[in-house]
Amino acid sequence: MVKTMFKTNTLLAALLSAALVGCGSDDNNSSSNNNDNTDETSTPLTLSFKDSGDAEPEYLINEEDLSTGNISAQGTGTEQLGWNFYYPVGNTLFVSGYQDFKTVSYQIDDNGDLFELNTFLFDTPLETFGNNDDATLLATTLPRDGTHADLTLYTVDASNGRATSKVTYNIEDDEGAAAGDGSVAAPTALIVRGDKLFVSYHKWDDNQPTNYSSVDVNSAYVAVYDYPLTDGANPIKIISDDRTSQIGVNGSSTNMIKLENGDIYTYSNGTVAAGFDPATTRPSGLLRIQDGTTDFDSDYFFDIEDAAGGTIFWMDKIGGTKALARILMPNAEADVIPWSAFGKDYFTQKLVLLDLEAKTVTDVSGVPLHQKRYSSPVEVIDGKVYLSIETADEANIYEYDVSTNTATKGAVLSGKTIKGFYDLAN
Repeated sequence: MVKTMFKTNTLLAALLSAALVGCGSDDNNSSSNNNDNTDETSTPLTLSFKDSGDAEPEYLINEEDLSTGNISAQGTGTEQLGWNFYYPVGNTLFVSGYQDFKTVSYQIDDNGDLFELNTFLFDTPLETFGNNDDATLLATTLPRDGTHADLTLYTVDASNGRATSKVTYNIEDDEGAAAGDGSVAAPTALIVRGDKLFVSYHKWDDNQPTNYSSVDVNSAYVAVYDYPLTDGANPIKIISDDRTSQIGVNGSSTNMIKLENGDIYTYSNGTVAAGFDPATTRPSGLLRIQDGTTDFDSDYFFDIEDAAGGTIFWMDKIGGTKALARILMPNAEADVIPWSAFGKDYFTQKLVLLDLEAKTVTDVSGVPLHQKRYSSPVEVIDGKVYLSIETADEANIYEYDVSTNTATKGAVLSGKTIKGFYDLAN
């Protein structure tokens, strides 16, 4: 998501306030400018902040200055119960509980204050998310108990936070099978393009799905549906590719991304450190589904291991054909420990810039090896991306400059991590 923030002068803001209020505009930061009608400035961002300590509580906080000082939730913020997913759609932030079975939506009012828009409840955690044209949230359940049954897809209107539909759907047609009969399909990404929905998925051993034991690890899978889904929907086709492994990693919101030109890109890791058991024998890499097609592009494969010297653990688009990515660099100890990439014992992630079309990898200057378990979809704000970078010594906010591919170390986090940075005012 690419956004630009502007500060209008007081007179112009007053004249346009009636027209802009419906667009979520905030003119409280307006000031006079004798030379220009507008000038670029920073405005408060909303942060999903995870504190340290045994309970590791989570908060939504608003911050104006991310470049200096300390960022904490002490005496401020809106607490979120348990562990949560955070997913922005337009100017609405959805907070979906992993232990607390509800999704709460938030927006920013004209005074720049966060307020609760709406809440809807569900029976089992929603763990994979997507959106349609920055207007609709999509969220799906996963088959954590190994049951061979339909999954549930919710769609939610981002303008009011209300669930508009709840439908069941199937990925692999094995209803009636019992645990031990094979695998269950666990969605890892939801992408809407035109009248089609693309759902990448892992295959879990149905006898031990809570251990994320993998089946058919040497292929990538995407189910394709007519969209919108009808209740009981089946895929119109399932596509697979054995040049790499199953798509995405556990808990990531951007295992597939859709660029402005309509092309869809997927990434695959497949290693023990990233939670796969058994590990794949295929290289970590990217696949493409070109705009107007519903098949993997047989002429495109981006071998990340060959190009970057490690495996891809996360990526997100930042405009054009570019994406930021975290690469798990080789580490003799970490590489053989299941889920080590999700912990705080090894700091092996390198931040890089990917050119998806040219298939190039460029290190981001100024960022140390670090660890990051979970990231919301990133936003490009005035040409900058804000990242939570956590090392063995401390955690900091870094400001990444899209135009120069450099990052600057900013404020210290007095807590564990920031899951995401959200511009809800523009």
